[in-house]
Amino acid sequence: MTFRAGLLLTLPLLAVAETAEMLAGVVQEHGDSGVIKVMRQPLPSPGPGEVQVQIAYAGVNFIDIYFREGTYASTLPLVPGLEGGVVQSAGPGAEVWLGRRVAFVHKGAGGAYAEFAIVPAARLVPLGSEVELRDAAAVLLQGLTAQYLVDDTIRLQRNDTVLVHAGAGGTGRLIIQVAKLRGLRVIATVSCKEKAAVAQAAGADEVIISDYTTFASEVLQMTQNKGVAAIYDGIGNMTFLQGFSCLQPRGGMVLFGASSGFPRSVNLDVLAKGSKSLVRPTLFDFIAQDAELRTRAAMVMGWVQAKQLKLQTTILPLSDAAEAQRRLQSRETTGKLLLEVRRPEASSEL
Repeated sequence: MTFRAGLLLTLPLLAVAETAEMLAGVVQEHGDSGVIKVMRQPLPSPGPGEVQVQIAYAGVNFIDIYFREGTYASTLPLVPGLEGGVVQSAGPGAEVWLGRRVAFVHKGAGGAYAEFAIVPAARLVPLGSEVELRDAAAVLLQGLTAQYLVDDTIRLQRNDTVLVHAGAGGTGRLIIQVAKLRGLRVIATVSCKEKAAVAQAAGADEVIISDYTTFASEVLQMTQNKGVAAIYDGIGNMTFLQGFSCLQPRGGMVLFGASSGFPRSVNLDVLAKGSKSLVRPTLFDFIAQDAELRTRAAMVMGWVQAKQLKLQTTILPLSDAAEAQRRLQSRETTGKLLLEVRRPEASSEL
């Protein structure tokens, strides 16, 4: 029998995988955060073009909530989660990744709320030795989101003013920082004084403390009634329509998420007043090609390595997966929330 180079290294793990188990945060039915149960599951094995990643940290992101609630379609049971770890075994065609430190983002529920996840090798992002696994998990998904939102959704000029909702959240903090790297003036909204300090530390020029029902008048006051060139809105229903009243002519509304629910309807007349634009982008359309994913990721990781992005993380154990999602959805958190699955020093880095 002839083996492909590197395939023999995976055979012992593949054989053990038939009986071995791992801990995973499993969603067996759609519902609130309480449906996530941490339990033992069969250890998965990689197929052709796939790798098995020993997870160090799983990011807790709103996409996980959308899968849990059924907003995004997926087969149940599912294990949510993306972000980083060490490749422990590889299927045919992916042997080159064995032992490498990686982060990952791909369509689907993800599988990172677990000790091991199966990931398409094409969607792996290699990590340099200068980037810690914790930082990679804290920045990959939300950093990619911030980069494409600022650089590729609305045409902006240096010194333009933009509005970032939920500026103390994981994505909001990074949008602020990328916008400042691009020479933009940033107004951020937050819900309380403590979060205002977080947004200011991220680089926001002005911060509005608001219940998100009256922010437009303050934005207009801060801009001498000119309005802002772009709004980055991940809140949705609560903020969406009001935002158009503080967009300047030819400004753009970027609705990239909906933590308060998706807007029920859009009257196109709000766009006609001032020739405004509306974009409803999703990250996966901007990283659809593997090369594009890695180009954007290299930019984000370069910012991390150069310390141009300030990361703020809260770390909980995998056993608290349900609590982590509850905190994120209730907007109690600032910065990025991570689940520590396995300490990096306990991982086999070959």
